[in-house]
Amino acid sequence: MIEELKKIESPLKRRMLLLGVLTQELENKGVKPVLVGGNALELYSLGGYATADIDIVCKDSDLIGEVLERLDFKKEGRFWINEELEMAVEVPSKILAGSMDRVEIFEIEDFKVYIIGKEDLIVDRLNACVFWRSDEDCRWAKELILLYYDKLDWEYLRRRCKEEGTNEKIEKMKEEVEAMLDELGRVDEGKEE
Repeated sequence: MIEELKKIESPLKRRMLLLGVLTQELENKGVKPVLVGGNALELYSLGGYATADIDIVCKDSDLIGEVLERLDFKKEGRFWINEELEMAVEVPSKILAGSMDRVEIFEIEDFKVYIIGKEDLIVDRLNACVFWRSDEDCRWAKELILLYYDKLDWEYLRRRCKEEGTNEKIEKMKEEVEAMLDELGRVDEGKEE
């Protein structure tokens, strides 16, 4: 498997195929890993954001370790690293910050990858934007809102932002995105008032 992955030129495709293999192995043992963080953002932003490490939320990090060891990854601090593939995997949490019901499935070749839902990823970026004062995360939260404006569950997103204390920021970003979409003539007739 490692030899096959090394042949793939696209780093994102290589990471997603690795995650597909990992997902398949873990699902066979009743565990469902979920991609979060930068790679989730890279997929949802259609490649606009780029990252090198893979962040997975999974209830059984020991099992992930066993599978990664079989794939020639070595544990170094909090990361599992395979230098040949130039990949690093981290399991930052056992619990998804968001809803498992909103997790989306990304298919690549014969594999599937579970990805944090768009709304929960926006909440994650908004938290960094507001509480860490990260301009970069503010930009990416707004970018995701712009890309998926008509597909977002605004009721859920508002509820999560209220719970997290970022409700003022989401409302401000929503207004800014609506103004941009109005200017471009792209807001559909179902726009919230």
